[in-house]
Amino acid sequence: MNKSQVSTEYLIILGVTLAAIIPAGYFFYSYSRTQNDDSVRSQVTQIGEQILVDAETVYGLAEGSLITQDFKYPANIRAIKIYDRSELVIEYDLGSGDTTAVFFSKLNITGAYDILGAVGDPAILQNSSLYDTEITGGKHSIKFESRGNYVYITTP
Repeated sequence: MNKSQVSTEYLIILGVTLAAIIPAGYFFYSYSRTQNDDSVRSQVTQIGEQILVDAETVYGLAEGSLITQDFKYPANIRAIKIYDRSELVIEYDLGSGDTTAVFFSKLNITGAYDILGAVGDPAILQNSSLYDTEITGGKHSIKFESRGNYVYITTP
C-alpha cells in the first residue's frame, strides 16, 4: 500500500463520515427548534386560557372581587392585548417568526393601558393592553378585579 492510496482512503472515510454527520446535525437542530416552538405554543395557550378562567371566576363572585394570579411567561412573549373588550391576544416569537394567539372571552374584559399607550378609564377602553412596556420572560402577577359589567385585568 502506498502513501497516496492511504491518503485517498482516509479522505473517502472522512467524506462519508461528514456526509452522515452534517445531515444528522441539521435534523437534530430542526427537531429541537420545532420542539421548543411547540413548548412555547403550549405555554402561551395555557396562559391565555387561565387568564380567561380567572376573569370568569372573579366576575362570577361579585362586584369588587379581586384575584391575583402568578404566571410564568416564556421569554418569547412580547405583548398581551385585549381587543373589542372580548379578544385576548398574546403576541410572541417563534423560530419561524412572529405569532399571535387569540382567545375569546364570554364577558367584557379590559386592561389598564390603551393600545396607543395612554392610560385611560378602563370602563371605556375598547382596545387595551395589560402592560405599558415590553414583557420579559419569567414570573409575573396579574390582578383580576370585577367591576360590575366587566373585569379589569392589570398588573399589581
